[in-house]
Amino acid sequence: MASWKKKTAIAGAVLGGVAAGVATGVAVPKYLARRAKAAPDDPYAGEPFEMPPTDMIRSVKNRDGTSVHVETIGKEDAPVTVVFLHGYIQNSSTYYFQRQALARELADGLAVQGVFYDQPGHGLSGALPRIEYGIGDLAATLADVIEALAPAGRLVLVGHSMGGMAVQQFSADFPELWERVDGAVLLCTSASPLAGVDTKPMRTVQRVRRTVLPMMQRVSQWTPQLVERARRLVGDSVWLISRKQAFAEPHPSPSLVTLIERMNRETPIQTVVGYVRAILEFDGRSRLAAFKDRDVLVAAGDQDALTPLDRSKEIARALPDAQVAVVSARHNPQLERPWEISQKLLEIIYKSVEGDGESEPPAPEDLKRSHRRWWSPFATHRRRSPRRAEQTTEVKNSEADNDDS
Repeated sequence: MASWKKKTAIAGAVLGGVAAGVATGVAVPKYLARRAKAAPDDPYAGEPFEMPPTDMIRSVKNRDGTSVHVETIGKEDAPVTVVFLHGYIQNSSTYYFQRQALARELADGLAVQGVFYDQPGHGLSGALPRIEYGIGDLAATLADVIEALAPAGRLVLVGHSMGGMAVQQFSADFPELWERVDGAVLLCTSASPLAGVDTKPMRTVQRVRRTVLPMMQRVSQWTPQLVERARRLVGDSVWLISRKQAFAEPHPSPSLVTLIERMNRETPIQTVVGYVRAILEFDGRSRLAAFKDRDVLVAAGDQDALTPLDRSKEIARALPDAQVAVVSARHNPQLERPWEISQKLLEIIYKSVEGDGESEPPAPEDLKRSHRRWWSPFATHRRRSPRRAEQTTEVKNSEADNDDS
């Protein structure tokens, strides 16, 4: 028993690094992280990342019975709905800047609804119902959210990383809903299996698949609390590793580093392990044909070590009419280069919107200015810790329970 606990603790230390998207194992003095976090020139110091523009909060039951936390901006009866799907061990906060940009356009009269939700097991959504969860399950959750929040009208789907895989699978599993899709944004994702990617972060993910996943499947006395305690031990070391591995620039905003590190750290260990096989084995190459008659943006970071640039290029080769945007970033260009990604996203959205009185999206320099401490009049709430997720959704959605699907 003691030997098993020791192995579990070691696995937890490894998983603490996975939750930051990097390999761990290097001890770093705490004062280094604290000094970096206190950088006086942080452009996003005080940015209200936990108070994004929000008009409505809903809790949607997916077909597995999981409570899916959904936040929207814009009118529910808008002719176009843009649905945002985040990636592995993150949550909808990863689209903070794109949400700001869209809210600004809504304030100027753009007829669009924006839907942001936390994938099952992530953020404020409920826990995974099984040890393993697949991309097909995520596609089904997307269908449930659409049917609950956008039962009619045109759709634009935005998927980052694992979310992009879900969009690909959705095109095959739900052809009737796919007929309503005008455009898609595939951001730092892959259509072919990631199992062969030989980078430090992906080797760590592979290690989780080989060791921790079988342990969860076979050991009846599995206690994730041991792993969670081990994850907390890495503390500031993980923050420093996140700064180095999650950003292309050498001195990123400490506030952005904290945002990514917090999303990763607050993802339950069952979720960290539960999606490993899905993201490594997903093969969506046969799904790409469905995108050929849609407006598609393929966007990527040129230094992405999780879904390398060649994976986005592979998608682009299969979709020669797609727009391609490669920016100087790692795996999260929507945070690292927000104005560039937001501009390209709005171009896709404006192609879908007809007769709204606007001829073109705002210029990139206007978007860049809007990303500097722009406070939206739509900001009405603060996202809470996942530990309080059940309380939050019950209180916020008391009037919407009859509409859950």
